[in-house]
Amino acid sequence: FVAITAFTSVLIGVLGNDGLFLYVNRYYSPIADFLFLNLTNLGDGIIAVALMIALLWVSYRESLTFTFITLLLLIVVSVLKTNIFPNLDRPLTYFGTSEVLRIVKGYDPPLLYSFPSGHTATAFSAGLYISFLIKNRYVKFSLFLIAFIVGYSRIYLSAHFPRDVFAGALIAVFITVLSYYLSRRIQNSWIDKKISFGSKIFAGTRS
Repeated sequence: FVAITAFTSVLIGVLGNDGLFLYVNRYYSPIADFLFLNLTNLGDGIIAVALMIALLWVSYRESLTFTFITLLLLIVVSVLKTNIFPNLDRPLTYFGTSEVLRIVKGYDPPLLYSFPSGHTATAFSAGLYISFLIKNRYVKFSLFLIAFIVGYSRIYLSAHFPRDVFAGALIAVFITVLSYYLSRRIQNSWIDKKISFGSKIFAGTRS
């Protein structure tokens, strides 16, 4: 993640926010259109809600911690979008309906409140939290890859600029890491209990 963060920072610095967006936007294919149009939904809030519920089979601690993370992210992202940076335009508003911008058929890009990307924040927080609970490094990498794809899809679909995606990922990682480690300090026998019926969802997690 650190390497990707550094690389993205360099790209934005060299190409500029607009330039990097247009560079991504110009490379497309029908297959990529279909994939990103569907994979971007992995950043929807319903994914976070589903994970909150699934974590009840791991422990109440994990479910409550991720619920707290999701609510905090929702507040932070909403405040940044609507109160602190309300005038940062989405690509469609910024470029207008010119030939410079390519719109994927079947997707209507939002027009307002661009910074930061909520879909990216959700994808990175969910992926990172799950990675804390599993041991398989290949699954961990896959989770990061999925989060990266969701972020990339937001640029590909002309929903966000690179800066929005970059900020969404950083905010999610910071809040998720901090909340996870602070939650370990809570000592309570009840909080480490879990829903007992059904099968375990995450292999390799503690009881």
